[in-house]
Amino acid sequence: MKNFKYLYGPVPSRRLGRSLGIDLVPHKICTYDCIYCQIGNTTDKTFVRKEYVPVKKVLEEVRRFLREETTPIDHISLSGSGEPTLHSQIRSIIEGIKAITSIPIAVITNGSLFYEEEVRKDLLGADIVLPSLDAVSSEVFMIINRPCSGISIEKVIEGMVEFRKVYKGQIWLEILFCKDVNDSKEELLKMKKTVDRIQPDRIHLNTVVRPPSEKWAAPLKQKEMEEIQTFFGEKASIISEFDRHPSSMPERDIKEEILKILKRRPLTPSDLSKGMGIPQNELDQYIEPLTQEGKIKTRIFSGSIYYEIGENQRE
Repeated sequence: MKNFKYLYGPVPSRRLGRSLGIDLVPHKICTYDCIYCQIGNTTDKTFVRKEYVPVKKVLEEVRRFLREETTPIDHISLSGSGEPTLHSQIRSIIEGIKAITSIPIAVITNGSLFYEEEVRKDLLGADIVLPSLDAVSSEVFMIINRPCSGISIEKVIEGMVEFRKVYKGQIWLEILFCKDVNDSKEELLKMKKTVDRIQPDRIHLNTVVRPPSEKWAAPLKQKEMEEIQTFFGEKASIISEFDRHPSSMPERDIKEEILKILKRRPLTPSDLSKGMGIPQNELDQYIEPLTQEGKIKTRIFSGSIYYEIGENQRE
C-alpha cells in the first residue's frame, strides 16, 4: 500500500484480525499521556475537538484503497496516532465509509470524551466501539493515564454508562494492567463494580506487551492475568497475539510501508511479517538498510526484539 497519508496497514490486530487503520489526528494528539503507550509520550494533550484531518481526503483514500488494493481486511479501524474522538467530524467519516463498503467499522478509543453527548452520538454508526478503562479511582487514573486537565475519572465512567444506554452495537472494553499500578485488590473490586455498570459485551484484559513510553511500566505475569480473568467472569478474556497465515500483497514500496506501520506501533519481526504478508527472511533485506540509516531501531522488551521508528522519522 503506497501513497496513502491517512491510511495504514492492514496491520495485525489482536482483537480485530487484519485491520486497516485510519489516522484521524496527527501524532501524537491525545486526551491522555498513558505510561504504557506504545507510540510514545503525548506531544499535544488536549480535549479540543476539531477537524484535524480533512474528511474528504480520508474518504477518497478509503475509496482508492478498496479500488486498487487486493489485501483482505477484516475491519476498518478508526484509531492511529492519538485519540480519534478528538476529530470533530468522526460521525461524517463513519457515515461516509458506510456508504462505500460493508466492511465493519471499529473505533478504538480511550473513552475519555464520552461525557460529551455529541461524542456519544457521533459513534452510534460504528459496528464496534472499543473503549479503555484502566482505573476507576482518581489517584490511579492520574498515575496510569495522566489525563488532560479537566478530565476526571468520574466523568469518564458516567460517559461510558450513558453511551451504553444509547449504543446498539458491540462494546468491547479493554483494561490494561501495569504491575503495582492498577492491579491491587482494592482497585480490582472497584473496577468490577464499575464494569458491571457499563455492561460491555466483552472485557478484554491486557498488559504491557510492547515497549511502553515509560520504561518503568511493567507487565503482569500470565498467572496474574489468568487470576484477573477469573475474577471478572465469563465476559473476560486475555487478549492473545494475532495468529493468522499471511496473505500475499501487491507490489509496493516496502520500505515506505514498513516506516508507515512502525510509526503507529512497535512490532516484533513476526508481527511485521504477518501484517505485511511478507516472509520474515525476505523482510530482513529491507529492515537492515533502514536500521543502518537510522530510520528504524531495535529494542528488547520482555525478552523479545521489537522494531520501532527511529527518532529522525518521528513527526
